[in-house]
Amino acid sequence: MRLLRLLSVCAILVFCGALNLVHAAGGPVILTESNSTRAIALESVTLRKEPFSLTMPVPFSADTRNRIVFFVMNLDLLAGEGTNALTVDAEDAQKRHYAFKVENVTPVPDQEWMSQVIVRLSDDIGDVGDVLVRINLHGMSSNRVRVAIGHVGGGLANDADMVAAPAPFPAPAATPVPTPNPFTGQASANDTVRFLEQGTWGPTSAEVTRVQAIGFRAYLNEQFNLPASGYPNLAFPLDDQAQGCPSTNPSDPNYSQANCNRDNYTMYPIQRTFYTNALAGQDQLRQRVVFALHQIMVVSGRDITRPSWMTSYLQTLDRNAFGNFRTLLQEITLNPSMGEYLDLRRNTNTNQNENYAREVLQLFSIGLYELNRDGTLKLDAQGNLIPTYTQNTVNDFTRVLTGWTFASAISSGITNYRDPMIARANNGGHDLGSKTLLNGLVTQANQTTTQDLNTALDNIFNHPNAGPFIGKQLIQHLVTSNPSPTYVERVARVFNNDCDALYADNCTGVRGNLRAVVQAILLDPEARGDVKTDPSYGHLREPLQYINNVLRAFDAKSFDKSSTSDGVLSTRSSTDFANSMDQPLFLPTTVFSYYQPDYTVPGTNLLGPSFQILSTSTTLRRANFVNSMVYSGVAPTTGTNTDRPRGTSLDLSPLEALASNPSQLVSRLDSLLMHGTMSASMRTEITNAVTTIPTSDANFARKRAQMAAYLIASSSQYQVQR
Repeated sequence: MRLLRLLSVCAILVFCGALNLVHAAGGPVILTESNSTRAIALESVTLRKEPFSLTMPVPFSADTRNRIVFFVMNLDLLAGEGTNALTVDAEDAQKRHYAFKVENVTPVPDQEWMSQVIVRLSDDIGDVGDVLVRINLHGMSSNRVRVAIGHVGGGLANDADMVAAPAPFPAPAATPVPTPNPFTGQASANDTVRFLEQGTWGPTSAEVTRVQAIGFRAYLNEQFNLPASGYPNLAFPLDDQAQGCPSTNPSDPNYSQANCNRDNYTMYPIQRTFYTNALAGQDQLRQRVVFALHQIMVVSGRDITRPSWMTSYLQTLDRNAFGNFRTLLQEITLNPSMGEYLDLRRNTNTNQNENYAREVLQLFSIGLYELNRDGTLKLDAQGNLIPTYTQNTVNDFTRVLTGWTFASAISSGITNYRDPMIARANNGGHDLGSKTLLNGLVTQANQTTTQDLNTALDNIFNHPNAGPFIGKQLIQHLVTSNPSPTYVERVARVFNNDCDALYADNCTGVRGNLRAVVQAILLDPEARGDVKTDPSYGHLREPLQYINNVLRAFDAKSFDKSSTSDGVLSTRSSTDFANSMDQPLFLPTTVFSYYQPDYTVPGTNLLGPSFQILSTSTTLRRANFVNSMVYSGVAPTTGTNTDRPRGTSLDLSPLEALASNPSQLVSRLDSLLMHGTMSASMRTEITNAVTTIPTSDANFARKRAQMAAYLIASSSQYQVQR
C-alpha cells in the first residue's frame, strides 16, 4: 500500500510538472510545487504532507523523531555512494541552522531519473514554521525549498534566486552513474586555480597556465618525484647559550653577538627557509603536506628553542610526507626533538612519563573515540561514544615506550638532536613486563626496548581509526574543514589499501601510503570543480597560507625587485605578520597546534579550526598585512644590521598594464585570486572604486593596481578558500 501511494505521488510529480527547471548548475534539484518554492515532501511513514510534526504520528521505531521524504533530481551519486555523500541543512526565521541526517537515498520506482531522500529532523529544531532546506553533494548545493515544521508560515523570505522547480514533463531518461574524471588531460582555468590553492602555497599566473596545460595527474606525478627543497643542516651550537654566543670573539673582527644568538638560538633561520621555500621552491605539494603534518604531530620552538634541533624534526616530516605512515610514526617517535618536547627521552620504568604515549594516540594517529570508516563517530547500543582507549591503555603504552634516550653527544657540551634516539644499553630503563595495548593486544614479556616499540607502533598503525583520523585532518588542511563522510571514507579506503582508490596509480596494496592518500584527497570529486556552492564548503585560509597565497599571487621579489625575497617575514621582520595574526611560525602554543582541529564555529555545527585564531584584532591585522605589502613592502635593513638583506615587495606591474581598463583589471584578479567566483555586486563596487582614480593622475596605473589588489585580497570572500 505504501509503495502504491508513493507511486501515485510520483505520477503527480511527473505529469503535473512544468517544462522549465531552474537550479544551481551542477547541483541537485529538490522538486517543488509548480507555482511556488514549497517542496513536494511527505512524512516517510504516513506520506502526509506538511506541516510536519516533530515526532512521527505513527511510531515506527524507538526513535520517534519524524522523517521527511524529498524528491530530488540530478543527484549524481558515484558508484558505491549513499547517504553519507549527502548533507542537508535548514534555516529558520531567526537564521538558526539545523543539520538533518540523511537516512535513505533510493531511486523512485519506475522513475529512476528521480531519487527519494529521507531525512530525520534534528533534535534541536522545534515548532519553527517554515524553514529553507537544501541538499549538498560533492560541494554543490541544491536549490533551497520551503518546508513547514510544526506549522505553516513565517520563515525567511525566499532567496533572490529562488524559483519553483517542478518536475519536468515529459519525464527525462535516467542518467547513468557518473564516471569519475581521470584528470589526465587539460584542466579548466578556474579549477586549476582551486587545485593550486589546495596543493601549493598559492597559484601564480605562470603555474596556472602550465598546470592547466599538462593536467592535474601529470602535475601530481611531477610533485611526487621532485627532490625536497627542505631544511638544510644547521650547525649545532653549545647547549649553553652564554658560551655559544659570548659577548665578544677576539678571533673574528666581524663577530656580532646579536647575529650569533639570532642564527643559533632563535627560529630565524628556519622561518626564513620556510618562506623562501614557499615563495620559490618547486616542491610546493610536499611543503603543504609537511606543514599539515607539523600541525598534526606538533613540536614547538617554544620548548625546542634551537633552530638546529627543530631542523631534524622538520627533515623527518619532509622525508616522509609522501612515504608510509608507519615509517613516519617510527621516525617521529624517535626524533630527538619530539623526545624532548613530549618527554619520551625521560620515560623509564622507574620514572614513567605518559606525555608521548597519550599524544601519539590522541593527536598523532587514532583520536579519542572509535570512528566508522567515513570518520563519523561509532556509538554503542545506548547511543554513547566509544573511547578508543582507557587510562589503563595509556599506562601500558607508557610502559611499552620506556627506555629511550639521546644518542651520544655530537661533541662536548652539544646534545645530540641530530640522530634518532637510541635504546638504553641492556634494555636499561625499559619495563620488561607484558602490556595490554589497543583492541586487547597483549605484548610478550621480556621483549627488548626496540621490540616493544615496534609492537606498539604496529598496533597503532593497524587500528581502524588511523585512516579516517589522519585522512580527515589532511583534507581539512588542504581542501575543506567539513568534508562529507563519503569523501573521508574514500580517502580512508586508500589509506587502508592504496589500490582501493578512484585513481589507483602504481599501487601495491599497502597500507599507509601517504602519496596515494594525498592524490586521493586532491583528485576527489568533492575537491574538484570550477566552483563549489555548498555554503559549508572550504576553509578559512590560516595566516601562513594567507600570507603565502598573497605573496605568490603577486610574484614577491626583493624590495628593489632586482632579485628574490630574502624570506625574512617572521622573526626580525619589520612586521611579524603571522605572529600578529596568532600563528607564530614553528612556535605553536600547545601540542594541539596553533588551533584545535575540532574547533566549531560559534553559533553553528560546522568545524572551522582556523577560525579559532580569528578575532577582531587578527581580522584587522590581515587587512594591515595586505595594505603593508601592496603599498610599501618590507624594506631591507641597513648598516651593521643584517637581519633583512634584501627585503620583500610585490610586483604589480602585470596589473598596472591593465589599469586603463578597470573592468579587465578586476576580471584578472577575479580569475587569479577567486577562480571566477566574484559576485556581481563585489565586481561593481571594486570596479567603481578603481575608476575613481583618474587617468590624469601621473601614477594612476600603480594606484589602481594597488587599490584593486588590496580590496580583493583583504575581502572575506577571498580569505575563505573554496
